[in-house]
Amino acid sequence: MLRKQILFVVPFLLLGLDFVALGQQRNAIPQKPDNPQSLVHVDAAKKLAGNDTFLLKPFNFYCPIGAARANSQTAPDLEPVKIFDNLYAIGNSETTTYVLPTSEGLVLIDSGFENKVESTLVPHLQKLGFDPAKVKYILLGHGHADHFGGSKYFQDKYGTRVGTTAADWDLIYPPNPPANQNQGKNAPPARPKKDLVLAEGQPFKSGELTITPIAIPGHTPGSLAFIFPVKDKGKTRIAGLFGGTILTTNIIPTEGLKQYTQSIAHYLDVAKKMKVEVELQNHPIFDGTPERLGKLKTLRAGEQNPFIVGNDRYLKMWNIISQCIQAEIARREVSSE
Repeated sequence: MLRKQILFVVPFLLLGLDFVALGQQRNAIPQKPDNPQSLVHVDAAKKLAGNDTFLLKPFNFYCPIGAARANSQTAPDLEPVKIFDNLYAIGNSETTTYVLPTSEGLVLIDSGFENKVESTLVPHLQKLGFDPAKVKYILLGHGHADHFGGSKYFQDKYGTRVGTTAADWDLIYPPNPPANQNQGKNAPPARPKKDLVLAEGQPFKSGELTITPIAIPGHTPGSLAFIFPVKDKGKTRIAGLFGGTILTTNIIPTEGLKQYTQSIAHYLDVAKKMKVEVELQNHPIFDGTPERLGKLKTLRAGEQNPFIVGNDRYLKMWNIISQCIQAEIARREVSSE
């Protein structure tokens, strides 16, 4: 388990990524140029990526200064899609919700934006042949409104159980909220009632499905990754969903970035041991998901599912991201000397 550290927390009042992006620009940390120390990490990431088109996606998103961007609430919706025998993707194309059917009901990973539940999430479930009333659990990758926004609807209407870590329940419901939190633009988003508390070392089970939560603080204090089996034409594959990805580093203090790289290292240890080979993202804007969804449509008999990247490439992907984040840390620290 990772040690508790001081970390940067994005305020819980952020309602959507368009609003977030404005806040990010107002509070942005000035970006510094590369230096010999940062280029060591950039070169290490470039060497890991090589000529692999899948691995070059995260390299080109994270390593060049200013290339990364936040996800957008106004991004197009996904076409509801079956990725594996027991895994589906729905919702916004840049803030994606995953559906895992089990013998006890449906498990959702994240629930998207509050204003997209009735217009997008529910119709997407129905288009795939699922009854929204069968959503038994919603597990949150982290406690920001673009991930928990739809949870209250399911909780109130269908009695769905909602789970996140104790730290991110405190992010959603701060122990000492601002005095003006309910006024005007400071009014909090629709929040689910505090319910299930998830933690590393406590597997989550629903029917035949077991999900292993991994603590990855950095983006929020209680961000989680989820490792779970999926069925690929009957064959078991191990999927990993890193639910607390930092997209734009320029709003995260250096200590927060350092904690994030430690979280990635911790996650890599677990992902190696559990042999994660399927790559998934709840903000799929840096991992080639659109291209892979396109390939999925034209997949021929005998061809491998494009979301199966293999354990070696999966570990390389997150090592590349770590090296790029370390490059940003080096830019700041050398420039401040």
